Amino acid sequence: MDQQNNNPAPEKHVPTEAEIARLEAEAAAALQRGDAIPSHAVTPDDAAQAEPQPVAPPVRPDFVPYVDDVPEPASTGTDAGEDAEDDDDDDTYIPSEMEKRIAAMTPEQWKRWQILGGGAVGIAIVICLFAFGQELATYGLIVAALLAIVLPRYLERAWRQKLNTARIAMIVTMVIGLAVSFVIIGMRNGFSFRAK
Repeated sequence: MDQQNNNPAPEKHVPTEAEIARLEAEAAAALQRGDAIPSHAVTPDDAAQAEPQPVAPPVRPDFVPYVDDVPEPASTGTDAGEDAEDDDDDDTYIPSEMEKRIAAMTPEQWKRWQILGGGAVGIAIVICLFAFGQELATYGLIVAALLAIVLPRYLERAWRQKLNTARIAMIVTMVIGLAVSFVIIGMRNGFSFRAK
């Protein structure tokens, strides 16, 4: 039942690193001269029949060209003005109003605002965990997770400032809020944690 193919397809030649580097160097040299890129397809038959031909030494022997190393074509006069405008847009950064306000604060003021903001977010997280009823508890958990994880990351990117102090204040507030909630729930149930 098993029939083997007696005429296997000839194996394709896999170029070596030296061949690839040589072909890339030839292509880069041709581009630098302004010539068309030579198309070489080295097959095993060509490699066996061809005599070793001397290859012109590259300009820099330690240079291995990549796509990014190809020189860009000279731009025409009409495109030059548009390119200059595009370059100006990439270089200038205009800070937002909040970034200007943060930059105007002293380090002590910025730390104080981080503590206040982190505390407020921590209180909001604890409220989200306990204020929603049993039917909406899942949504409260999702909102709490978004406030704890996504909000600080978003604000760090928007304001371009680290909010480490705010995160610490948020965590401390959450721990205190969870402890207070635990005590309140325990007092309501007489500290009996068994299911009724």
